[in-house]
Amino acid sequence: MEQVVDLALPEYFERISAEATFQEQLSVIDMDNSRRSPVQVKNYPIRLKGYSLIFVLSGEITIGINYLSHTLKKNTVMQVYPDDIIEHTAYSADFKGYLIIHSAELKKEIMAMTSGIRLQQAGQLKKLHTRQELSEEESLRLRKQVELIKSYIPDKEHVYHSYVIKNQIINLFFDLDNCRWHRYGDGELGLSRSETLRQRFRELLMEECRMHREVTFYADKLCVTSDYLSKVVREYDGQSAAKWIINAVITEAKILLREPDKTINQIAIELNFPDQSTFGKFFKRNTGLSPLEYKKGEKTTNGVRI
Repeated sequence: MEQVVDLALPEYFERISAEATFQEQLSVIDMDNSRRSPVQVKNYPIRLKGYSLIFVLSGEITIGINYLSHTLKKNTVMQVYPDDIIEHTAYSADFKGYLIIHSAELKKEIMAMTSGIRLQQAGQLKKLHTRQELSEEESLRLRKQVELIKSYIPDKEHVYHSYVIKNQIINLFFDLDNCRWHRYGDGELGLSRSETLRQRFRELLMEECRMHREVTFYADKLCVTSDYLSKVVREYDGQSAAKWIINAVITEAKILLREPDKTINQIAIELNFPDQSTFGKFFKRNTGLSPLEYKKGEKTTNGVRI
């Protein structure tokens, strides 16, 4: 996966015209579809070198992450991690929310500041429940936290500017941990066998989809039959394992086609197709466009929303 084009936070902040950032490591962006002012990026799919937290205040947003589509409604938060692939987004007309983005470096610093304080199970709960529904009371409290962070970011004359912002971020994270703990903390932390298999399949797919497009390869790696893998995967969203693999390969192809210096033949080789023609037929069959048509479209687009 080394050749995937990542988007560094400073570049991302520039593309979305973030009003204010904290040391190019943190930004809080208002997303308001009624004002036609959601975040703007050049194109999808993208992979950010940082963490994102989506907080929906009203309406809903549908976002594709790592080949899964998620619809987030009012009073829902969702964590997006570094290396996650964001494939698409769509908004309802009344959508409003926050996009909170911070760097891995800031995350490490905050983790160090709170070492020995955090609940032992907080990290595991966060990984199991990246998407979290909030009560009205919880949502109001978190909204106040976010607004407070927003107000401090541009206040560079504050004597304790850095310290105050980091502590407000910690407060936000602790409140999220608290909400998650009261909802899930007393429950079973483990995944079912089917959930574990689906998760391992998605992880393996992200690692291997550039080289392997056969269901049998993934089934063998996961020590199950192809039929069983397809059955378990289909139970989740109605799509077969083969369809998941196709979607993953197409996503990687789109990422590579965005690189201006790469030829279509080079991309075909990187995706382990026998030749450019076979790759072209595969891409057009699944997107309706030839690789060249898609590449040209990328050059002329004016941007899409996140």
